[in-house]
Amino acid sequence: MRSIRHITGRVFPKRMPLHMLLLALVLTCIGAAFIRSAHHATYAYKHLVFAGIGCVAFVALSLFDYRHLRGIALPLYGAGVLALAGLPFLGVVVNNARRWYDLGLFHAQPSEPMKYLLVIALADYFRMRPRRERLRDMPLPLALTVVPMLLIVIQPDFGTALILLPVFFGMAFLGGVKLRNLAVLAAGGCVLLGAAWLTPGALKDYQKERVMGFIDPGRNPDTPAAYNARQATIAISAGGLKGQGWGQGVLNRLGRVPERHTDFIFPVVAEEWGFVRTVPVIFLYLLVVFVLAQLARTTREPFGRLLIGGVLIVFAVQSLLHMAISLRLAPITGLTLPLVSYGGSSLVSTYAGLGLAASVRMHRSVVFAGDEPSG
Repeated sequence: MRSIRHITGRVFPKRMPLHMLLLALVLTCIGAAFIRSAHHATYAYKHLVFAGIGCVAFVALSLFDYRHLRGIALPLYGAGVLALAGLPFLGVVVNNARRWYDLGLFHAQPSEPMKYLLVIALADYFRMRPRRERLRDMPLPLALTVVPMLLIVIQPDFGTALILLPVFFGMAFLGGVKLRNLAVLAAGGCVLLGAAWLTPGALKDYQKERVMGFIDPGRNPDTPAAYNARQATIAISAGGLKGQGWGQGVLNRLGRVPERHTDFIFPVVAEEWGFVRTVPVIFLYLLVVFVLAQLARTTREPFGRLLIGGVLIVFAVQSLLHMAISLRLAPITGLTLPLVSYGGSSLVSTYAGLGLAASVRMHRSVVFAGDEPSG
C-alpha cells in the first residue's frame, strides 16, 4: 500500500475532469459508427476495445503522480527513440511503410506514444527558468525534437513527424522562450527544409509531389495525391446541408474515398452527416481543446502547465491538420483524426495523453488560480 501511495501521491478524486473523458468517449463512439460505415463492423468493434484500453490508461495515468515523471523523463524519451530506431530491423511493412511492430494480437506504432514522450521531455527541460531565456540553450530541446522526427520520416510517416515541430515551438513559447529566439530557430528550420528539398533523396518524390500538388492543384491532376484530395473534397461537398445518411454516402460506398476509415474519415462524416451534423463534431473537438486550455491556464506549477500545454498542442494540431487536409487546405500527409479514426496505437495514446493532463489536475502539488487566496 505504501508503494502504491508513493506512486499516486495524494489524489483529489473530485478534481478528475470527467467532462473531458466524456467528450473523448462521445468522439470515440462517433468514430466507431463511421468506421463501421466506411470499412467493416470488426474494425468498429476493435476500435471500441482499444477505447476500453484507453480508458484504463486514462484512469491509471490520472491517478499517477505526474511529478515522478520529472525524474524519468529522459529514460522514457530514450525508450521511445529506441523503439523507433528498431523499426527498420524488426518492424513490419504495411502499405509500403515500416511503422509498426507485430505483437501478435495487434500492431503497435511507436510514433504515437513518442509524441507524448517528447512532451514529457520538453516539459522537464523548459520548467527550468534559465533555459527559457538563452538562445545557446535551445539546441538541446531542438535535438530532442529532431531525432524522433528523422526516425519517423524514414518510415516514412511525414505527417506524424510534422506534428513534432509545433510541439517544440508551442511548448517553448509556453515555457517563456523569447520570441526572437524562436524566430531565429524558425528561420534556421526554413533554411534546412529548403536544403532538404534540394538534396537528392532527402525527400521522396511522392512527398514533393504532394506539396507541389497542394500549391498548384492543376499541376498533375492524375497523380494519386491529386486524386485522393479531389475525392475527399467531392465527398465533403456531396454531403450538403443534411448529408446522405449514415452508411449511404455514395463515394464512401463506392470506395472512392481513400483510406476512409483512417486518414480520410472526416470526408465520410461530412458526406453522410452533412454540414448540420458535422459542425457539432468539430465543436466537440473545440470543447476538448477548451477544457485543456482551461486546465493549463489555471495551473501554476511549471512542469504540470507545460505537460497540459503539450497535450493540447498535439491534440489540436493533429485534429486541425486532418480536417485541413480533407478540405485541401494543407498537403496530404497521412494523419488520423484523434479518437475518431481507426488505429489502436493512436487511440490509446490519445487517451493516455488526456490522462496526463488529468493527473496534473488531480494532485495536491498543483496550485490553481481559483484556489489562491485573494489579497
